[in-house]
Amino acid sequence: MKKIQLLLAFAFSALTIQAQQDIYLQINHKLGSANFAYNQTATNNLSNSFNLQRLEYYISEITLKYDGGQDTTLSTYILVNASIPTNVLLGNFNITNIESITFGTGVDAAVNNGDPDQWPMSHALAPKSPSMHWGWAAGYRFAAFEGMTGASMTTGWQIHALGNRNYNTQVISTPGFTSGTSTTIELNADYTQAMNGITINGNLFNHGETGEAAMLLNSFNTSVFSARAV
Repeated sequence: MKKIQLLLAFAFSALTIQAQQDIYLQINHKLGSANFAYNQTATNNLSNSFNLQRLEYYISEITLKYDGGQDTTLSTYILVNASIPTNVLLGNFNITNIESITFGTGVDAAVNNGDPDQWPMSHALAPKSPSMHWGWAAGYRFAAFEGMTGASMTTGWQIHALGNRNYNTQVISTPGFTSGTSTTIELNADYTQAMNGITINGNLFNHGETGEAAMLLNSFNTSVFSARAV
C-alpha cells in the first residue's frame, strides 16, 4: 500500500512540475504586412500617407485564461515602444494550456491617476523621457503617436491619447506557442489600423481624450491586435 501511495504521489508531483510554465507575451510590431520601422511610409484606410517617429503605449490588466476557464489577473504594466522588440516574461504559472489573453491599452483607472514618483525608476509607470504622464488630473498618456505626413513627409502630426473614459480591455483567443516549459503568447500589432478613419494632415495635433485620440484608442481595442496564426 505504501508503495502505491508513493507512486501516486510521485506521479502527481511529476504532473505538477510538468505544468509549470514560463509565460511570455510577444508583440510583433507591424505596419500593414511589413515589419514596423520608424520613418517608414504607411497608408491608412483613408489613403492618407504617414510615417511614425514615436510610438509608445501602455498595456495593463493582463488576465490569462487557461485549462478549462481558470483565470489569473496580473499586476504587470508594460510600456511598449514599437521600435524595440517586445517579449516580456509574465511569470511562471501552473498552466498546461493557454486559452486567451485579456488586456487593456493604457493604464487602468485604479492606477492611472496616481503619482508616477511612487514607482521605482525601472518600472513602466515611473517618470519617462519623453514623458508618458500628462498630469495628476488626466494621468498617463495611454498612447503617444508622432510622425510626419504630406507629399514629402515633412509635415508633423501628433496624437497623445489619454483619459479613463477611453480605457477598455479586449480578449484575444490563442493557445500560444509552447516549447518545453515555455509558452509564448504571440500577437501581431498592425499600427496602420490604429489610424483608421483619422485624417492625417498638418492640422492633426491632438493631445486629449476626444476626437482622434478617442478614435485611436477605440481602434486599439478592436482592430490593431490579432493572434499570430498557429
